[in-house]
Amino acid sequence: MMIKASSKLKEAFNHSYTRFVLKKAFFYLIATFIALTFVFIIPRFMVETRSGFVYYFLGLDRPLEEQYLVFLNNLIHLNLGPSFTYYPSTVVEIMFFPLLYSLILVVPVLFLSFFIGNWVGSKAAYIRNSRLSDIIYFILLCCRAAPFYWLGIIIFVYFVTGSNIFLAHPGGISPEVSRGFTWEFFFDTFRHYAPAFLTLLIVNLGFWAVRMRALTLSEMESNYIHFVEHLGFRDSMLRKYTQRNAILPQFTMLNLRLNELIGETLIVENILLWPGIGTLYMESIMGRDYPLIMGITMIFLLIAIVGNFIVDITYGFLDPRIRTRTS
Repeated sequence: MMIKASSKLKEAFNHSYTRFVLKKAFFYLIATFIALTFVFIIPRFMVETRSGFVYYFLGLDRPLEEQYLVFLNNLIHLNLGPSFTYYPSTVVEIMFFPLLYSLILVVPVLFLSFFIGNWVGSKAAYIRNSRLSDIIYFILLCCRAAPFYWLGIIIFVYFVTGSNIFLAHPGGISPEVSRGFTWEFFFDTFRHYAPAFLTLLIVNLGFWAVRMRALTLSEMESNYIHFVEHLGFRDSMLRKYTQRNAILPQFTMLNLRLNELIGETLIVENILLWPGIGTLYMESIMGRDYPLIMGITMIFLLIAIVGNFIVDITYGFLDPRIRTRTS
């Protein structure tokens, strides 16, 4: 029994996809180590050495290698120290709720824009050479080309301050509404959430849809599609093969798009007063709260690295060439 289990474990370890995942994991571990090292180094060039309190608080009076070991040890124990601005609260405590606010923006926008955008883009490709297709394509191009910060300002001016359909307050909730599991609280929170959510969703939906339309049109002209078409395959089967191959390049773009979406979220939160990590980041920079700056920067890096790793290993399930290759 032990020999059989050992044989299966060895077989799984020697599988090409397992080696692919291990290589990716090793690569991202190295990337994480390098990124955290930069997080350690860069603030030490920013700190004014004339500020004795900051100099002593960050331990800059110690040897550099000792500072680095202390930094890694504190990081392992999730001890990022207290914030200057919100002392004696720790950086981890301060970042917790703003991080949740940002994640409920980034995660739904990334997945909804990806799946809806790809579906709309593929449908637009199949009804090409029609007036409806031209209208859809024009709308998608406008969504794709619209600068997200400009769109955020437009939504703020016309739907927040203008018609008062949506709301914007620094706390993400109206001052007169109490927090709790009530319909009033959820409805009020939604009115604050919607402007930032729609701003990011519209731009990203246009991005995925325009790319998917172009990729689907290109795939429809492939030789294998013409071949199976002459064999008498049904249109539904042709669409299935076309969409499956056209969407693969979209998954490779998820890495880059996730990084861009994080940057967009930081700016949109400040424009529409959504109390996410981007708003907190701006406050920490303006207040020169170096521990908080370092903590938030690490969060951004870890989200980007973990997200990219998940996308990479997920791609292996979608592309059989990665699972079955022997190299």
